[in-house]
Parts: sequence; C-alpha cells; structure tokens
Amino acid sequence: MKRTMITGDKENPSFIIDEGFPDRVIKTSFILALILIVCSVSYMSFMLSVSLAIGCFISIVLFKTTWWAIQYAVQHKKSQIKGFFLKVSFLKYFVLGAMLLSACLFLDVNIFAMAAGLGIVVAVVILKIVGRLLVNYMNKSIKVSYKGINGVSINASKKGV
Repeated sequence: MKRTMITGDKENPSFIIDEGFPDRVIKTSFILALILIVCSVSYMSFMLSVSLAIGCFISIVLFKTTWWAIQYAVQHKKSQIKGFFLKVSFLKYFVLGAMLLSACLFLDVNIFAMAAGLGIVVAVVILKIVGRLLVNYMNKSIKVSYKGINGVSINASKKGV
C-alpha cells in the first residue's frame, strides 16, 4: 500500500512514502551506526566510541518501538489508539531515562558523542526525505536530449527516464 503526498501539482506525486520506509530507515541507521562506531574505535578513545554506541543503540531502539507502536495501534486497537500511544510513550521515555541515567552514572560517557548517536535516526530520516525530494525535483526539471539509434534525435523528459 502506497501513501502519496502531493504538493502543488495534482497530477504528479512529489514524494511517495511506502510501508517499507521505516524498515529502510532502521537498516540504514544500523549500518551508519556501525560505520561510525568502527571509525570511532579506529581514531578516537574507547569511551568516546562507547558513548557513540550507546546513543546509536538508544536512538534505533526508540525509532523501532515507535514504529512498532504505530503498527500495533493501527492493526489491533483502532478505538483505543490515544490511550495506547500514551502508555507506550510513557513507558518508552521512562526506559530511555533509566538507560541514559545508568550510562551517565556507571560509565564515563562523552555527552557530545552520545548526543551525536542519539541524533543518528533523525539525521537518516531527514537525509532520506531530502534525497527523495531532490531526485523528484531533478527528474521534473531536467530534460535530456540525446542521439538514438541511426542518429535519430530523441527528447527524454521525466516520463522517459
């Protein structure tokens, strides 16, 4: 099932969010987190890498639980969505607070590295949306002319590419 958000132009969708978008965000965030942690271990201190890893882990878990709560609420509790979201959000942020407090009390974490890790999913979502909008803009605005078979000129627009 595809959801379409149309801005301005009624005929052409400018941004399409499908149901696999959150799963792609989680996979991309996980891969990016692994790359950042490996680079951090290679070039920086161990505790900086641990702080980054804790932030990335919390960020990915929060996004996954939010996506799970949305799926569960839409599929099973259609009449009680507001109460369900309130319970899950309260529990989620209570667990997040406990994780952050225990990390700060028992480990010598770097706050800036942990904040960078916490922002990884948000950065991936923003970059995926901006990338998709940029590709749609480029497809709509650029027209390409090239030589086809037997030297025949062909004009290609968004529909031809």
